[in-house]
Amino acid sequence: MMAIDVAKTYRPAQWWEDETATLLDIANVLGRWETAKQWSERTEFAVVEKVREEDMAQAATIARYDYARRQGQAERCALAQNVPKLPFTNAKLAAAMGKTVEEMDRLPINPTALGLVFDVLVQSKSSLLLEDVADERRARLFLADGSLDEGALVSGLYSSRVAVTTGFILLGKGQLYGYAVAAKILLDATGAFEAVKSALGSYAEPLYWVLSFGVAAIAVRQSIELSKRTANYELMSREEAEAAEERMKNDPSKQSTVFSNLGK
Repeated sequence: MMAIDVAKTYRPAQWWEDETATLLDIANVLGRWETAKQWSERTEFAVVEKVREEDMAQAATIARYDYARRQGQAERCALAQNVPKLPFTNAKLAAAMGKTVEEMDRLPINPTALGLVFDVLVQSKSSLLLEDVADERRARLFLADGSLDEGALVSGLYSSRVAVTTGFILLGKGQLYGYAVAAKILLDATGAFEAVKSALGSYAEPLYWVLSFGVAAIAVRQSIELSKRTANYELMSREEAEAAEERMKNDPSKQSTVFSNLGK
């Protein structure tokens, strides 16, 4: 096996976030399972009280889990919940990292690595992935000698980043930036931007792009703040979550999530 840099760091699909994971961290996640069925069933759930507001907990509700099970899909949050509970068993991968199975098993799990591995598998920022697709893509991350194929890892990660960035600009909070770009195209097509240039001179073009990138920066900051503010949600058993949801049914300020209506 060729020597590899186990300390090499990677950023997740949302590359603008500060969190990183090393190649060793990533191996520590991948070496604990071989098929998604080992971690796709979960017993811990979140309850969202204000479903009209964006909240990371929406990905961990009972409704989301039941929908995923009906569709044969594995959840991002299921991987995060269950893989840390699994033992490290991949001896070839451990050897490629310069460790024993026992040493790898004792290493703490980096939460960023859990999300990054799902990014690589799903190749987007989606929270759901078909189990058989997850298994196929995981298998492609390994070379014949059992070591990680860093090229395949990076390829999956960059596919994820492209999808996330495109979706962020066009569909998510960053759609404001998408509108700014569309507006620039429209101004150019109609000739209206020439009138702006005649008023502002050579400052018009750089000023426009400074302002539009400023909009994008604000959207990115809002996305990061949302993640930090709502990431530490409470988990409970299915019975506890069902009881909590029942108590909220008569509250007019609470509405069902999108996933609670799917499949009914």
